[in-house]
Amino acid sequence: MADVPSHRKHRSVRIAAFLALAALAAVQLRIALQEQAEYSDAGASAAMIAMLRSPFLLVWHGKRLHLLEGEVAQAEALYRRALVHNSLYIPAWLGLAELRNDRGKKAEAAAILDHVDGLSAGINRWRWDKALLTYQLGRTDILARDLAWIVANIPGQRQDALKMAFSLWPEPAVLRDHIGRDNIIHLFHHAARTGKVEAALAFWPEVEKLGVDNYRPEVLVFLNSLIQHDRLAEAAAIWRTYFNGESLLANGDFDKEPTNTAFDWRISAPKGSSWRIEAADDGKGRAMRLHFSGTDNLGYQHLTQIVPLAPGRKYRLIGKYKTDKLTTDQRPYLEVIGFQCPMAPVRSAGVAASQPWTALSLPFEVPADCRAVVVRVRRDPSTHLDNLLAGDLWLKEMAIEKTGEIHAAPVVVQ
Repeated sequence: MADVPSHRKHRSVRIAAFLALAALAAVQLRIALQEQAEYSDAGASAAMIAMLRSPFLLVWHGKRLHLLEGEVAQAEALYRRALVHNSLYIPAWLGLAELRNDRGKKAEAAAILDHVDGLSAGINRWRWDKALLTYQLGRTDILARDLAWIVANIPGQRQDALKMAFSLWPEPAVLRDHIGRDNIIHLFHHAARTGKVEAALAFWPEVEKLGVDNYRPEVLVFLNSLIQHDRLAEAAAIWRTYFNGESLLANGDFDKEPTNTAFDWRISAPKGSSWRIEAADDGKGRAMRLHFSGTDNLGYQHLTQIVPLAPGRKYRLIGKYKTDKLTTDQRPYLEVIGFQCPMAPVRSAGVAASQPWTALSLPFEVPADCRAVVVRVRRDPSTHLDNLLAGDLWLKEMAIEKTGEIHAAPVVVQ
């Protein structure tokens, strides 16, 4: 007997849900019938519009008459009827203001906009529509407040608002004053994400004061943007200060998952390969495991790291690697190349098919005109018939150490 009330309750919920769906279907059917009448019988459509009481439908038809058919007088009548039924219905006021503006009655449009500005205070809905009208009317005082509100409170329209704000006020200080310091992280992130490096750098000191740990994803996007726009010095300084100040190569012990960004490991798995980080089988730390399935003749260069280094110095890439049952004549190797600068590639020997943990030592020099290198695992495609790469490669305890400076050869005076 204890189950009966629960059963009745569930039945009531199902009935309520059915009735709600039925009501929604009825509304959709009504709109569909109205649209059908619109295109099939102009007389019936006009009669139907004359009977409408819904502000939403009145404004919808008003916009159609205004923007598509140029029937300005009829459109204004519908907007006014909508306001008779609901004097606070903001879309009707916006439509009326836009119509007045299009007819050259700027002062009347501005007065309506001021009225709407008071009605919409603290309201998210229709805020973007209002901003677009405000832009048309050139009311930057109201527009700045609306864009700041959208950026702060309406994530779904934030990017549109930021795009408009950056186009209106390209100077970072002016933009910040209009959109507000409370929105500084959104301004910073948008600038970094869209490649506006100078603006992002202008906003960076304020973001730094807010605490980098609170906005690490946004700062990593910023670092990526700096790297892509050849601002390595600024990017490296921030990286060393807040993300990796202890070693030249980041996350060389693979204690963390790669972030695929900035100066961390970047890794992907092309067809015929996979990867994972696991405990090293010698019980000492963790290792990056690269697995090759034997289905493809891979040209592999998908585990990489950009490393900012001082130019004109000598370094050595060190670490340990292990292999198991690697196939083909072309097996993986480690390589160091210049990043956005000319530097002869430095490569290790190809690894053996199967070998226990083995020390790696790869000396290299950074030329005077290089500010960073790329460390990567590579494998060249094989030209043999038996060319499908299978097996496993593990890496651990990876690091870069300084070994000295590059000295130019002395000039002999004769």
